[in-house]
Amino acid sequence: MKGIKKTIRDNRFLNWILILSNWCFQGVLHADKTEKIYKIFFTLFFWFSFGMVFYFFSTYSLLTIFALSFFISHSLNWIVNGNFYILLVHRVLFAKISKQKLFIYLNQLENKIQDQDWVLYCASFGSICRGDLKDSSDIDVSVVRKPGIKNAFLSIAFSMKEKKYADLKGIPLELFISDTPKNSIKRFKAEKNPVVIFDPENTIDQFYQEKLTIEEAKKLNHLNV
Repeated sequence: MKGIKKTIRDNRFLNWILILSNWCFQGVLHADKTEKIYKIFFTLFFWFSFGMVFYFFSTYSLLTIFALSFFISHSLNWIVNGNFYILLVHRVLFAKISKQKLFIYLNQLENKIQDQDWVLYCASFGSICRGDLKDSSDIDVSVVRKPGIKNAFLSIAFSMKEKKYADLKGIPLELFISDTPKNSIKRFKAEKNPVVIFDPENTIDQFYQEKLTIEEAKKLNHLNV
């Protein structure tokens, strides 16, 4: 985390603003096309649905119905499609996470993603690539999907399920669905040595001269388990 967001996060009186920011934007601005469309549609669908319920079964004014149904649908999107440990560990520094726990999760993810035929490759970026993991770090994971509408749906279902699993395990997971390798590279342009989680066709070799295995990343982050 850099710039003004880091300044806010490091201030114990201001960092709660990041929760509001997270609720407002929910990663849509930086999401790839598939994930962006899904999140916008999710909010619009439930906004309309709750609006109809309030319209026919309440005495609220139209303005109140409009605002209340949006708040509920947007909050539902936040709950269903977000990861709360990102906020607790990485944003407001309310909780801590051990390096060992992060790597245990990555090993689990490596095993689970082997069966996902829609995945072109999966890699982790950020502080783990630089050997900078600490007790307030999150795990940035890019899952690049194969083309096709079916794969788009499968990728969204996996993302939603995996974020909730990570929450249950207390893992701050920032998982991005990337429609193409180019989009993933653009998202993580500062990183030159991704930690490869799954790459059955060695696709990453076409875009990165350097790469790390999970075991190599453990050593880089001074963890031998």
